[in-house]
Amino acid sequence: MMNEPVYDNLREVSWRRKLTTSEELQLRAWLAAHPEAQADWEDEARLNEMLGLLPDAPVASNFTNRVLQAVEQEEVAEPQESHGSRMAWWRRLATKVAVVAIVVIAGFLSYQHFHAAHVRSKVAEGLVAVSTAQPVPGPDVIEDFDVIRIMPQLYVDEELLALLK
Repeated sequence: MMNEPVYDNLREVSWRRKLTTSEELQLRAWLAAHPEAQADWEDEARLNEMLGLLPDAPVASNFTNRVLQAVEQEEVAEPQESHGSRMAWWRRLATKVAVVAIVVIAGFLSYQHFHAAHVRSKVAEGLVAVSTAQPVPGPDVIEDFDVIRIMPQLYVDEELLALLK
């Protein structure tokens, strides 16, 4: 009922044992400051008194054996749980690897698509350059080619070569 630490502490102590004189004084001071809790404390005190009159519950003769069996069953159950957690760990790892693989494949396909588009645009630029270029001269331009090819062997201008270097 109350959310007061002093009251709650005294109430819990009264469940386990009878309050000491100093605790009784502390309780009376607190109840004087909070008269609305007086009825709640009286109900609590009557309940504690009635519970104190009850006989102790008998403990089964095999109580210790039951407790030890329960502990053994818990110890046997733990390795199964750890095996399940290991399997869950592998599932989580497999999921993460699958997600990474999907991202890498998507990135690779995107790069490949971008690269193909880039190559197509370069080919298109090259075709535009070729189509707008000056026409190639006809075969009559090279009719004196043999003479031009022999010409450097006939005359070499040493001064011109020295200036070019």
